[in-house]
Amino acid sequence: MGDLATQAVVITGLAYGRRATLEISGDTLTWRARRGTFSSGPSVPENIVTTVHDVRFARWLELPWSYAGTATLALGVALALTGAPLGGAIAAAAGLALLVWRRTHPRQFLILDVGDRRLVLRVALPSAARARSLAERVDRALASGEAPLSPPTLP
Repeated sequence: MGDLATQAVVITGLAYGRRATLEISGDTLTWRARRGTFSSGPSVPENIVTTVHDVRFARWLELPWSYAGTATLALGVALALTGAPLGGAIAAAAGLALLVWRRTHPRQFLILDVGDRRLVLRVALPSAARARSLAERVDRALASGEAPLSPPTLP
């Protein structure tokens, strides 16, 4: 994959429980999401245009562990040791399956602090490499103190 600075890409995922996108075109970032939950009534569009240089903090999180899988596995082992070997084996197998699933399909988040907002995107698996690359790019821009070549244009 090429450098994000030379190509326009779109990172997809979920924000506020709904589909959201983060478009990267040169130094310009365009965040499109809808605020509000499904039960709270109508949602409000959130469109933010900024540059890589205006992001105060960027973090890539990858969470490959399942607490439910660990607890289920422990419960299965405890059941097997206390006299219910069949139930324990079934629970341990289910817990192990949850652990393997989460390890191969980790929860992945891109967190960006922009202005007075913290944008949290649960990144879709196909966009993970691009999101990780964006976080690294923002970190490089923060470390070097480079300024944008031009202000972002409105979409």
